[in-house]
Amino acid sequence: MTPIIAQTVAQVMLPVVLGLVMLGMGLSLQIKDFKAVLKAPKVAMIGFLLQLLLLPILALFIIKVFALNQTAAAGLFLLALCPGGATSNLFSFIAKGNLALSVCLTSVVSMLSPFILPIAFVGFIHYSGNADSQQFNLPLLPAMKQLAIVTLLPTVIGMSIRHFADQWAQSVIPLIKKGSTIAMLLVVTALVLTNLTIIPAMLSLQGIAVMTLCILALIIAYFIAGKLNVNETDRKTIAIEVGVQNAGTAMMIAFTIMHQPALAAIPLMYGLLMNIPAFIFVYWLLNKNKGKDKMTMPIKVNP
Repeated sequence: MTPIIAQTVAQVMLPVVLGLVMLGMGLSLQIKDFKAVLKAPKVAMIGFLLQLLLLPILALFIIKVFALNQTAAAGLFLLALCPGGATSNLFSFIAKGNLALSVCLTSVVSMLSPFILPIAFVGFIHYSGNADSQQFNLPLLPAMKQLAIVTLLPTVIGMSIRHFADQWAQSVIPLIKKGSTIAMLLVVTALVLTNLTIIPAMLSLQGIAVMTLCILALIIAYFIAGKLNVNETDRKTIAIEVGVQNAGTAMMIAFTIMHQPALAAIPLMYGLLMNIPAFIFVYWLLNKNKGKDKMTMPIKVNP
């Protein structure tokens, strides 16, 4: 793949496809979805706080324990600041979670991320203590503007279309979701092909760190939600939403805004590797619930 094509994929196709994904999310949302979640504000707040606070804390812990180099550390922390995405909604659906809660958490954090993510990442780079950390400086206002254009604006447009043309919006949702999913897979494949060094890196300490972030986020979020008396359906939804991040946002920031392909290595790895613990977690949830259902089934005694 030529450098021109690689640059086009990273700096043009990736933001366009990410915007299409967010448009599809907006088309799926209605005001009533937020109202339904707000009826149980405690659950939504737990989900928000775990995603906004737990993930960065876990990332800092993993960076310290694994002694990641500067580039890998910056990439992992950038990933931890990203919202969930369509993948987290899909896993929540498969796990028989609360899909409305999942979509609401994804959409709200996605709409906040243009403002929170750049500030938090700049803070991390500033206080990381690395002498060469200036190479990963994120231009604050331009980053907020570009993130808003790619994530916030398409979501608002999608919601507006859904509000004013409900029937048409519902008819195109399946097409947009299918098309954006295929397009994202093609873009990620192209990015991997242009960054083939990522494949052996998956078997290194960096790959283990990526998997550890996903695994710990799923388990700890599920545990904390349970301790806070969240019902099982919402509990597994929160765990998946916290544990499954939108790697596309991190890749867009690395490639398009910062022009640092090396910074995208961790998000690229995550986009491929996180499916393994996520599927195992969902499989465990489904079988765990099946086991409970069998235990609570009434026993029939023949007269």
